[in-house]
Amino acid sequence: MKIENVSKALTRVHAQSIGCEQTDPLREPVVTTGTLSIVVPYTTPQLTLAALQHSAACSDLGIRVSLVDIQVVPFPCPLDQPPIDQQYSRHRLEALLTESGIPGEATVLYTRDWLQGFRRVLATDSLIVLATKYRWWPTRETKLARVLTKAGHQVMLLPDVR
Repeated sequence: MKIENVSKALTRVHAQSIGCEQTDPLREPVVTTGTLSIVVPYTTPQLTLAALQHSAACSDLGIRVSLVDIQVVPFPCPLDQPPIDQQYSRHRLEALLTESGIPGEATVLYTRDWLQGFRRVLATDSLIVLATKYRWWPTRETKLARVLTKAGHQVMLLPDVR
């Protein structure tokens, strides 16, 4: 009996010294759930809604969608006063989010360069969902997916064949 107690004590000391903890097989495992963050760039209303609907298929994973619209402001106009109505842009994105039925936030960014705007708003290793029409030539969405993949992001390009 004493040998078993000494063996158990040494095992506990060894586990504590290397930073491990012994698990009790009868104890319930601790499961932590996080949210999966998905970025959907606004391209056209139909393609953006298709990307949101594909993202909604993962709703049991606890997703959070960021709908991002990059608006290019021409040079003579100041960035804080774009020629595009800011309320209309925001309302359009929020309407798409409510129509898809998934939780998320809508962001409108005014910039001079479209690709630079995406690089500025996206975090590293972002998961980006894009829908595109099926064409034999590279579309705007395909080019964006290629650039964002080269920048280190994970891009899901969904061909929409409607």
